[in-house]
Amino acid sequence: MAARAHLAATERPLQTPIGLGMVLFLISEAFLFGSLFIIYYYLRAYTATWPPAGVEPHFETALANTVILLSSSATVSLAGRAIHKGSVAGLSGWLTVTIVLGTAFLAIKMYEWSSNAFGPADHAYGSIYYTLTGFHALHVLIGLGFLGALLMRTRAGRFSAQRFLAVELGALYWHFVDAVWVLVFATIYLVR
Repeated sequence: MAARAHLAATERPLQTPIGLGMVLFLISEAFLFGSLFIIYYYLRAYTATWPPAGVEPHFETALANTVILLSSSATVSLAGRAIHKGSVAGLSGWLTVTIVLGTAFLAIKMYEWSSNAFGPADHAYGSIYYTLTGFHALHVLIGLGFLGALLMRTRAGRFSAQRFLAVELGALYWHFVDAVWVLVFATIYLVR
């Protein structure tokens, strides 16, 4: 048992069953988001006015959220580097910063939703906008739960320079969520 635990702790994430499971899960999530992007572009191609008259995406808010999530991608990477060097305090600190940034992203997204002059039932744009951004926000929330669990395990002394697989998997998930946001940002706020 100890040999197996040591082996799992020193392997790269993709060389472990749980790492492969995470990659397969992320592939399935990519198909989910890919389907939503296809629907968005289909609706956009076959709707005369896109977005509808009177609907103006909040570019500045979305840009701020993009900076926040890209920053959180850097901080979760710093968390991983810290534990690779054996710094549990560094891991704890950078995970905390990442969680704060992710929470700020969600707060800004909720502000954006509340300030919109349209809802999901008002038109096709509203429906796909809220579905796409809502699914992404749900994934951010799940990621925050994952990072919060990692932070609790960090404070319980569960990670070291030799034992960090869960941290790498959490970072992999977080990077995926960040990459999806870049595509959401480009799709909704940049492409006209």
